[in-house]
Amino acid sequence: MKKLFLFICLLAFCQLFSQKKYYFDYGLQYEETIIKSNKVKTNIYLVNSKQNNYFLSIEEKDSINNDLRLIDQNGVTVIAKINKKDFLKAETITNNCDQTFRFSSLGKEKVKDYSFTNLKDTIINDTSYYHYMIKCNKSLKYQKKKKIATAHFIIDKSSPNFVPFLYQSIMYEVGKINRNIPNGYPKLIYFINCDGTKDSELKLMKSLKIEKYLTIPNECDYTIEEIRNKPPFTFSSN
Repeated sequence: MKKLFLFICLLAFCQLFSQKKYYFDYGLQYEETIIKSNKVKTNIYLVNSKQNNYFLSIEEKDSINNDLRLIDQNGVTVIAKINKKDFLKAETITNNCDQTFRFSSLGKEKVKDYSFTNLKDTIINDTSYYHYMIKCNKSLKYQKKKKIATAHFIIDKSSPNFVPFLYQSIMYEVGKINRNIPNGYPKLIYFINCDGTKDSELKLMKSLKIEKYLTIPNECDYTIEEIRNKPPFTFSSN
């Protein structure tokens, strides 16, 4: 009986201090351009080059802070802010559930409606890149009604051990089924509308080898409704 009690106490202790830990080994900086408005902004993504089910996006909030958004395609999201200086010097970023919640992936519901297709290699400045696209399989009429664009990926061939960076949920879910696309990080991602015009593009400006971690307690299980009733939260760093 004592052994059973000790086991239960040990299990409770482990659960109390358990945590989910995300590792990032690359930083990818993209310049995003919205063609119609000619709006340009910088997007930074921290990724794991060997595991593409999660990433951390970083956007400048103001002169002091950055907005952070962790997307775990398995159903965990963190939305918060961090001081720029703290972020640069921190190896591990930790939060305490105040801006963490679970979600159901919309990509899983639409996965059968899309597919990847490998295209002929693209030449840019005398360098050859892989080229593939993800396209909706439904009728053109449906695509026009829903304003669905086709995403094209121009992939760096010198990074064969870099798993595909599929940052939208539908891309990730289809990628799990269509395993025919090549490895490598995207040099360029652009979206083509149903009328053949370019909608937007993400152009890689810099890739950087890094080593950072983000941790969240395993008990984080907030819903979107609960998040709305919570005060703003700032990450701590160690």
